[in-house]
Amino acid sequence: MGVLFFGSDIAAPSELWMRRMLDGLEDEVAVLATEFDAPETVRQKYKTVLVEDSPWVWGSKLLQRFGLAHDVRVTRRAVETLRAAINDSSVSVALVHYLTTGVRYAEVWERIGKPVFIHCHGYDVTWDLRAADRPDRRVHADDYCDRVIALPPHVGFISNSNRTRARLLEIGIAADRIHLKYLGVPVDATPPERDYSNPEPTILFLGRLVDFKGPVEVIRAFTLASARGLRGRLIVAGDGPLMAACQAARTESEFRDRIELPGAVDEPTGVRLRAEADIFTAHNQFGPVSRQEEAFGVSVVEAMAAGIPVVTGESGSIPEIVTDGAQGRLVEPGDVEAHARAFEELAINPELRASMGRSGWQRVRDQFSSEREARRLAEILGV
Repeated sequence: MGVLFFGSDIAAPSELWMRRMLDGLEDEVAVLATEFDAPETVRQKYKTVLVEDSPWVWGSKLLQRFGLAHDVRVTRRAVETLRAAINDSSVSVALVHYLTTGVRYAEVWERIGKPVFIHCHGYDVTWDLRAADRPDRRVHADDYCDRVIALPPHVGFISNSNRTRARLLEIGIAADRIHLKYLGVPVDATPPERDYSNPEPTILFLGRLVDFKGPVEVIRAFTLASARGLRGRLIVAGDGPLMAACQAARTESEFRDRIELPGAVDEPTGVRLRAEADIFTAHNQFGPVSRQEEAFGVSVVEAMAAGIPVVTGESGSIPEIVTDGAQGRLVEPGDVEAHARAFEELAINPELRASMGRSGWQRVRDQFSSEREARRLAEILGV
C-alpha cells in the first residue's frame, strides 16, 4: 500500500522542493498525479496519471497562479480521473500539494474513505492575498476560507512552518488536524569548505522578486552600506513583479556598476552563485501589496546548507530558521539602515562570517535536511 502524490505542476522550476519530496518518498509512491504533463524522467520512474489536459483549464490555472482569475473550478473529467487514481488498490493515502488545489478537488475527498493530507505552502494560506497588479482585489474567492473549513474530517493539513500552522488555526482548523513538517534540502555530511576571508564580499539575493522578500530594500541597503565604505558586489538573481522596481533602484544607485540583476536562473546556476557568495540576503517582511509573508524560505535554508551567513528581515517563518547572532543577522522589517549595518558588520569580520556559516550548516543538518523531511513525511502519512 502506498501514496498518491498529487502535485499540480511537478515540472515547474519553482517546484524543485516538490521533486525533492517526491524522491524522498520514492518507493512509497504508488501513483503520481499531475495537472500538467510530467517530465519523461519522472514518468519513467513513477506510475503517472494526467488529471487534466484541457487547454482551457491550463489557461485558467495559469491566470489564477498570477492572480488574474478569481477562482477556477475543475472539470468533471478531472474529478473522475483523480477519483479513479486514488481508488487504485495500491493507494492507501493521498498527499496533495497546495491548499488551493485541495479545495478545488474537495468533491473527490468527500466521496472516498482513504486519508488525505493537504500540504500547505504560503500563498494558499494567505487569506487576503493580493496580486501585484490588482491590489484592490483578492486572489482567493470570497468563499475560500469557508471551503477550507468544510473539507471532510479525514482530510489533514501539513504545515511547512509554525507560521503556516498559525494561519490555519486562525480560521478555525482544529490543532489535531495540523501536522508540522519543515521542508528539507540536500546538505553535505561535513561542513562546506569555504574561504571566508574575502575583503570584498559577494552578497547574494536569490529568489522571486516579490514584495515580501524585499529585493528593492536589499538594493537600498547595499547602496547605503557602500556609501559608508562597503566594498564588494550585490547579485539580485530572480524574476517577478518587482523586476522593474529593482532595475530602477539599481539605476538610482551610485554603485550601480556593482549591482547585478541576471534575472531568473536555473538550478546549476543557483548552486554556482551560492558557491561564490559570501553573504546571503533578502529583506523578508509583510508584503505591503501582496499581504503575504515568508511561509518557509527554502532559499534561505539552501544558503545555510552551503555555509553562507544570512542577513534578512525578522518576518514570517524566518525566526524559526535563523537565530539572530548565530546563523546570521535578523533586522526589523522595513529598517534599511539596520540591514546596511548588518552588511557592514559581516563584511569586515570574516571570523564572524565563518562562525555563522558553519552554524547555519549545522542547523540545516539538524533540522532541515532532506532525510529528516522524508522521515517526518512518512511518519505523518503512515507509510
